[in-house]
Amino acid sequence: MSPRWSWAAALLLVLLAGCGGSDAQPSQPSRATPGAGQGSAPAARTDLEAVARRAEVPVLCYHQIRRATAADGAQARPYIVAPAVLERQMRALADAGYRTVTGDQLVAHVARGAPLPPKPVLLTFDDATAGQFTEALPILRRHGFVATFFVMTVVLDKPGWLTRRQVRALDRAGMTIGGHTWDHSAVPEYGGGDWRAQIDEPTRELAELVGHPIRLFAYPFGEWDRKAIPRLWEAGYVAAFQLADPLDREHPLWNLRRIITPEWSGRRLLREIERRF
Repeated sequence: MSPRWSWAAALLLVLLAGCGGSDAQPSQPSRATPGAGQGSAPAARTDLEAVARRAEVPVLCYHQIRRATAADGAQARPYIVAPAVLERQMRALADAGYRTVTGDQLVAHVARGAPLPPKPVLLTFDDATAGQFTEALPILRRHGFVATFFVMTVVLDKPGWLTRRQVRALDRAGMTIGGHTWDHSAVPEYGGGDWRAQIDEPTRELAELVGHPIRLFAYPFGEWDRKAIPRLWEAGYVAAFQLADPLDREHPLWNLRRIITPEWSGRRLLREIERRF
């Protein structure tokens, strides 16, 4: 770990710079407007305890959006959601009053208490499989929902995966594009040139593809490591997502929790959200 690294300094920069807008620079804190906030409600707490407490917003994680086939084994089934099932889940969320937020909105809320709508939920899609564009995007649009798509770049333009053009289209449609490494290798195993190959280069490629910085990251397999935090920060990220392991309350922005959402009924999905968040 770099001796000049301090997670607290990184958090402070996020708090000052904010998280909204695709062209905001995570390492360039903005100046406060003179007189801003005078006469308004007290500023939200930004100590570790308060930041960690705000990290309990529901975050759902999807992978392949397609119908399962006989060739799909038992291990693959939880990661496959049929389009019709996804539609029912999204309808259940909408009917229950949930409103989707962007990844940037969630991070701004966690880091500095920026307000969220009532009953917020963040939808995320990992890996860049083709059905996320052909099947999931139309469903999201029908419900007026937004989502964050974590893209591994090795698969782009290959059969069964997102194309570069589709990644740009998702970004233009109001979705958020996040990083997910080059080839889905587990972050705790990185050493030497792995950081450049798996983090730096894919992040630059995605930024060039969509025309603005990539700020959010998802750990492959949900496996995170504290040693990754300075590497991710230096690559331009301001937050990262794991899966369902307990939140490390000393680094809440760098291991935000998600639950994998298999082919649950809409009612089951709502129960799981209430139980786990």
